[in-house]
Amino acid sequence: MRIFLHECKKALTSPILIALLIVFSAFNIFIIVSSSDHKKELKMVNEIIDRYGREITEESLKQFEIDIQSDLSGLTEITGKQFESIYDFLDGLSYEEQELYSDKEWDFFNSLQLKEMYFSMANSIDDSYAEIDVQDGARGDLKGYGISGKAAETYLRENEEFAKRFKEMIKNEEHKEWFFAGKPYFMHSFLFKTIFMHIIIESLLLIVLMTALITTYEFENRTQLLTYSTRRGRRLMKDKLAASLAVSTVISLFLFTITLGTYFFLFDYSHVWKTSISSAFNWENPFPYVSWWDLSVGEFLVGVLILVFIIQLLFSGLTFSLAVIVKNSYITFFLVATLFILAWLLPTFMPKSSNLFFVSSYTLSTLTMAISQSFMGSSGLILFKNFEWMTISYWTIITIIFCTITYKRFRKMDIQ
Repeated sequence: MRIFLHECKKALTSPILIALLIVFSAFNIFIIVSSSDHKKELKMVNEIIDRYGREITEESLKQFEIDIQSDLSGLTEITGKQFESIYDFLDGLSYEEQELYSDKEWDFFNSLQLKEMYFSMANSIDDSYAEIDVQDGARGDLKGYGISGKAAETYLRENEEFAKRFKEMIKNEEHKEWFFAGKPYFMHSFLFKTIFMHIIIESLLLIVLMTALITTYEFENRTQLLTYSTRRGRRLMKDKLAASLAVSTVISLFLFTITLGTYFFLFDYSHVWKTSISSAFNWENPFPYVSWWDLSVGEFLVGVLILVFIIQLLFSGLTFSLAVIVKNSYITFFLVATLFILAWLLPTFMPKSSNLFFVSSYTLSTLTMAISQSFMGSSGLILFKNFEWMTISYWTIITIIFCTITYKRFRKMDIQ
């Protein structure tokens, strides 16, 4: 245990690690704060859920419409004119007339505008989803990406399963739950694509550097002949692997705690944790987000966090294997970075008529870069229901094999 803690200390007390952690944390906080100008508007969703419940029903929409009409009566009292919509009032408002109303009245106008926007979106859900043809979209993807042969058959077969899931979601009305409006605010993309990707890339940079530092420390400081010739000797590599995994966990926890703590402090998710991630209000792209399972926003977040932590531990293990062979932290870092990019680009080198095109996507790099689409059937060419758990399973086995082979090789190799 003492050796394990000493190995952890080497990394955690590194000035480079501490400096980068501070810089990355400050950068993430800056991005979140600079994008928080609409945080007050998001509170409208919490107010709607408080009053009408999380699920969108005919009864709740009728009550919502009654309340909007009541607010329009209030608008008439303020302006002395009758309007059918707040937008009619705002469209006809000149710059000079804006000065006539107080801040409190403008808060009322903005609140009514948000209510009308959400009411209109809720009313259009059925019509919008009725226009979606999953299998027709799949055929369009095949044509757009130039996929043919066995690959096309596999893709269409998986899309048939997804079409069933889509119909099931519609039947269960999972999509009829309140969430932050997708296209005006893009909260899903901002959290799971922008914020998460920053944390993941930053964590991986630090994890690879620190794992390489711990593993190659003796070789770079020319103490390997003394260290590995002792009684404890080469078994130290087991402690180094354990320390690398522990440091990876600490680094990830630190960055996630600081960044997500700031995010959820500024953006109030208190009423939407149980909302389905497939909510129609979470529709940001041409095709809505539809998960393979009925996942709430909170469950989706936990699932993605678990995925990310496993990915980072696997990268730490793979870095350890390379570092044992290379014996140089800088070369190891650039090798891992190169392999990450090559694995991500691997599908582009595969024939689009073969299933190898899809198999080559089952890499940690692809899983990492597509983290915002995790568990989604609406994730394009990686829509496969088994994509996440199969990728993690394969690479866990590969990482264990690599670590075992390199450790056994190290016990017999020349340490000069």
